[in-house]
Amino acid sequence: MKAFLTNNKKGKKEIELQRKKFLSSKEQILRKDYGAGSRWSKGEKQKVATIAKSATSPIKSSLLFQFLCKLTPANTVLDLGTSLGINTAYLSSVTKGDLYTFEGDPALAHLAGANLNFCPNVNKVVGNIDNTLGKVLEGIEWVDFVLIDANHRYQPTLDYFNAIAPKIHKESIVVIGDIHWSKEMKQAWEEIKDMPSVSSTIDFFDCGVLFFNNYGNKENYILAL
Repeated sequence: MKAFLTNNKKGKKEIELQRKKFLSSKEQILRKDYGAGSRWSKGEKQKVATIAKSATSPIKSSLLFQFLCKLTPANTVLDLGTSLGINTAYLSSVTKGDLYTFEGDPALAHLAGANLNFCPNVNKVVGNIDNTLGKVLEGIEWVDFVLIDANHRYQPTLDYFNAIAPKIHKESIVVIGDIHWSKEMKQAWEEIKDMPSVSSTIDFFDCGVLFFNNYGNKENYILAL
């Protein structure tokens, strides 16, 4: 895993060019936040450059998510929390079937569209994830990879995982972002990783990874990303 991240540390050129455009943007948007809010900006009006700097995953995290997705069959992938579409684009490049990306904020979803126009396997789902996730899951038999990086609160995180759980199989991998962001997120992570269906976990601090293969005793690892 370390070698993979080192060899690809510059990321994918076209995705990182779009990231740079967001970082240099002078545009401001009116946000509609269904989650726990942010620590770096107050109010509904926010700069796109600030969002790109403070609320998008760094390259190393995007590459980790892409790598983990590639370890699964990657036929059906869920990305909960599109934001500007950086992680979505990385996941799309290794998704063999359909990728469903969920964003509650219409303004963010619109911006992400510019980053995802070259990703034909991406299905953009806009609206409160509390309402949209269940509808999408109704039409899905199995889920191979899931990135939960949306509403950073205890109950929504548990609700999203429990909604997805019936669609998980032994080769699935679920990643939960910002597991140490707050006491609520720490509590949600501790409860989810102790669930019987989870066979092993990795705590990267920035995110937590869940495996379901049941090949032996449960193991919980802590690594620095």
